[in-house]
Amino acid sequence: MTSIYQHTVENPFHISVGAVLVNEKGEICVHTFPVSELAQDLQATLSVERLHILMRESVEEGETLSEAVLRGLQEEFGATGTVKRYLGSLCGRAFSPKGSFEKTTLYFLVELDQMGERPEDLESSSELRWIEPGFLMEKMRAQRSDIRDDLDESGIIENYVKYR
Repeated sequence: MTSIYQHTVENPFHISVGAVLVNEKGEICVHTFPVSELAQDLQATLSVERLHILMRESVEEGETLSEAVLRGLQEEFGATGTVKRYLGSLCGRAFSPKGSFEKTTLYFLVELDQMGERPEDLESSSELRWIEPGFLMEKMRAQRSDIRDDLDESGIIENYVKYR
């Protein structure tokens, strides 16, 4: 059965969740990786050497949003946490071999319970960094792209600072 949340050729819409995972110092955990690992057309639109991306995970059929967030944290960061509140959303165009689609990501504040081992998968090739919110907002604003409007997650970090 195809998930109603994930895009297909017949359904060009996708819902995912994101996490602002914070430690006891208020720092935020992000994926970082070199821009050189991206597609050439996207590289050409960016003026940074490294991307800083929050955890994002597709919602699976039958999952609550909180369950999807916690599963994503475990799968991408090897972390467990407690979902505290909703922080806002980003909606933009994304691309896949099935074509372009509208991707909406709902972000949640999550307090870190424990960091564990990261599973070996695609996301495990990124480097994880804990970054102070103000500095992270600067990094995210600098990675705006005309092709991928979801690379700038600074507004979500602003909401974290405002509503924590």
